[in-house]
Parts: sequence; C-alpha cells; structure tokens
Amino acid sequence: MADHPENGTVLKVTCPCCEALLTIDPVQGAVLGSEKSAHARAGADLKDARRILDQESARIQERYDQIVQTEKGRGAVLDKLFKSHMEKSKDEPAPRPIRDIDLD
Repeated sequence: MADHPENGTVLKVTCPCCEALLTIDPVQGAVLGSEKSAHARAGADLKDARRILDQESARIQERYDQIVQTEKGRGAVLDKLFKSHMEKSKDEPAPRPIRDIDLD
C-alpha cells in the first residue's frame, strides 16, 4: 500500500480481466489511476496465431484426457468401496434410531 496524502493509504489492485494495475482510494471507493499491463499476445501476428491456437487446443485436450482418466479410476474405487460397505452392513443389524424421548 502506498501513502495517499489526504486520506492515509490507497490500495493497489490487479484487475482480473485486463490485468491492469489499479490505484483505489478505499475511503471514497474511487479509482485514482490505472496502469495498463503489456498483454502477452499483443505482439503476436497472424503467422503465430495458428501455432498459438494449436498449442492451446493441445493443452486443453491433454487436460480433458487427464480428467477423463481420473474420473474412470474414481468410479472403480467408489464402486469397490460401496461393495465393501454393503458386505459389512449385511453382517450388522441396523441401529435403532434415536428419538427425542430417548434423550431425556
């Protein structure tokens, strides 16, 4: 936090959308200033656009495949856990529910 001559302090916040650095006065709730950040793709031309899109689509596909494999394995683990609990519950009788009158 930097000092503000009139009110004491100002907040420095990074915008989640455009990644600009905003200077905010917390007392007034006003934006005092902003500094634009250099966007990573600002210098890319059309020749690089196809390569960038291919890289991003490959990264997304890899992540999707990883999530699918995790979910397949998760289903088998949960099924095994469910069967073991079902077998365990067959041996034990169902517990009696607690009623309000039992608590007195």
